[in-house]
Amino acid sequence: MLIEFDADHLFFPGSDAVMDLQSAREYVECSVRLNLIYLTRARNLGHRIPRLRKSGVRYAPDDKWRSIPGVYRLGLTDCKNLAPIEIAERRFYDRVDAQPAFRWVENADRTIDYHILVQVGSEFDDPSLALGMNSEDVAKFYA
Repeated sequence: MLIEFDADHLFFPGSDAVMDLQSAREYVECSVRLNLIYLTRARNLGHRIPRLRKSGVRYAPDDKWRSIPGVYRLGLTDCKNLAPIEIAERRFYDRVDAQPAFRWVENADRTIDYHILVQVGSEFDDPSLALGMNSEDVAKFYA
């Protein structure tokens, strides 16, 4: 089943950056909650789901929002899916208050590229970097 959100008012050149960031945060949190539902149901059914960094999944650009089963089936995805999976794992397995953290750069055409990290307390972790994000993207978000 394909579920699409109509969000034409977001993420275009000149769109409201505050609304874009607030919306991105909500999309990420929704994805985290979907992953938590999946992890809880899998545990209740006796299924063992490998943690993201042991799953074989690698970083690659991805145009879709995916939850754990879709990401693991595809084997490749980017920060909008990797960070929510890791946040859900940290909340579920480690019982810590993991949260999304955002970095962004404005492009020449006034669009904004976002990058999502995992924050626990004052520490930041980047599952995309750990899973193979290329040096060009690393430099863009870590300059």
